[in-house]
Amino acid sequence: MISTRYRVATAFTLIVAGIVVAIIGYLGVSKETEVAFQLPYFASAGVGALMLLGFGGILLLNSQLETDSDRMEELEEAVRQLANEVGRLVDELTPQRGTRPARAVAAEKEKAAAGETTSSGTRTRRTKAVVSKE
Repeated sequence: MISTRYRVATAFTLIVAGIVVAIIGYLGVSKETEVAFQLPYFASAGVGALMLLGFGGILLLNSQLETDSDRMEELEEAVRQLANEVGRLVDELTPQRGTRPARAVAAEKEKAAAGETTSSGTRTRRTKAVVSKE
């Protein structure tokens, strides 16, 4: 298979050749005053220029589609890796059934350190509410 770089170079070469053939055909047609003498230039140069321009355009489009396809595959692989990593993190951070979440355990430890009541039976530090009479 031809590499993308050579395909693009060939496409631009064909496009330039098509433009040159079209210019040569125009110059040949413009020299003739009779329509009957202009037709061979028009037929040969016109068809040749269209073919060269068409093949060049097709090669250029083909190379662009291949480049887009390669980039799309790279993006799909990156999304797959990201989905796997997110799934792994979700599994890691989600508590097992029947256990308490790690955040609740950490909050109980903080309350225990502050002297408040927890579900494990640590003492409660009580404060009196000040009520003002108005």
